[in-house]
Amino acid sequence: MGTNEANRWSLRLGGDKVLWTIVITLGFMSLLVVYSSAGASVYSASGDRSHFSVLMHQLGMVLMGIGVLWCVHKVNYQFYGRLTRTAYVLAFLFTALTYVLGESKAEAQRWLVIPIINFSFQPSDFLKVATVMVVARQLARRQKVIDRIPILPPLTPWGWKANKNSLNILKNTSIPLLLPILLSCGVVMVANLSTALVIFGTCLIMLFIGRVRMRELMRFVVAVALFGTLALGFLALIGHAPKRLDTWIHRVEHFVGIGAEEEGSADYNYQTEQAKIAIASGGLLGRGAGESVQRNNLPLAESDYAYAFIVEEYGAIGGLVVLLLYLWIFFRSILIFRKCGTAFPSLLVLGLALLITLQAITNMLVSVDLVPSTGLTLPLISKGGSSELFISLALGMILGVSRQVEEQTLDTPKSESLLA
Repeated sequence: MGTNEANRWSLRLGGDKVLWTIVITLGFMSLLVVYSSAGASVYSASGDRSHFSVLMHQLGMVLMGIGVLWCVHKVNYQFYGRLTRTAYVLAFLFTALTYVLGESKAEAQRWLVIPIINFSFQPSDFLKVATVMVVARQLARRQKVIDRIPILPPLTPWGWKANKNSLNILKNTSIPLLLPILLSCGVVMVANLSTALVIFGTCLIMLFIGRVRMRELMRFVVAVALFGTLALGFLALIGHAPKRLDTWIHRVEHFVGIGAEEEGSADYNYQTEQAKIAIASGGLLGRGAGESVQRNNLPLAESDYAYAFIVEEYGAIGGLVVLLLYLWIFFRSILIFRKCGTAFPSLLVLGLALLITLQAITNMLVSVDLVPSTGLTLPLISKGGSSELFISLALGMILGVSRQVEEQTLDTPKSESLLA
């Protein structure tokens, strides 16, 4: 191994040091949150785990996540470019497989269990990252012409017939660029509508930053909205997310004085009500670390409702600090994005940062009952699992690009032009 290669694989942390500090800070906060919430009936009443064992489990997940992050950030982004298609196909197949062989939790079939080690993970976490990778790659390859070409053929039969290039547009642009987005959202939304919306929102912003014309974006959004309405109608018969959506709509109607919502009714959401109580009781400064009262009443205080738990113990100020940390991740990623120069690493960094930030904000909005209950965890803070590992994978890619910016090892592929 040469000197340069040995230096590259040294224990030194490369890339944006501020971003490293934020990640480690969020990891430390997760230990506080998970350990404190272990007093809840989720663990204690069942007698399955002591506080110490819960803390050790979370510490192991945090260390594993940092290990994944460190290893990934040492790999040059060009390697991910070559693996993009393979990663996406595997992620999509694993996600589809959950509907056949998946394990059901909380009335949702989203998990696959790895035999022997008995580790369950959500393939949709993998699919989110893979979708960003493939969209970034496809946009990068079209940077020379993307602001001048249609991304969708005509949507009407007569328009299709009048445009002689319709088939070429479909084959050369729509399928490679847009089909992965639609497939990802379609396969995920049956079990997790919120994740599908996060994927779609992230990709839509990537298309905009990737210089797709606004007119083309509007056509795409309209087409997806029409299709999505039909799909939601179908999911209302077989899916889980529409039930949550319907419950939330009824709660909004009650808030504005249209309907009624009482404990025990079909519209009453126990988790959300307990989360709001936790937030209200936190006040400005909170009850203090380990002083939560609602942890004994709030289900999933260590995962889906981690933000409500944080506000109860650390107050509105603590909640604001957590929000700012996630926004800081996005801000630091924008700085990396601007330094890249070439399209693929730029869009990869932006897309992954959007994915993390949108998931965090969605989790917070659920806690304050502004959006329906989603099942999305608070990145790097909620009790560890596959989400922790794939968020670490995404951050590792961001830090890897940042490291290459510092080392000036980014290249300029012939198929890309500079983002202007």
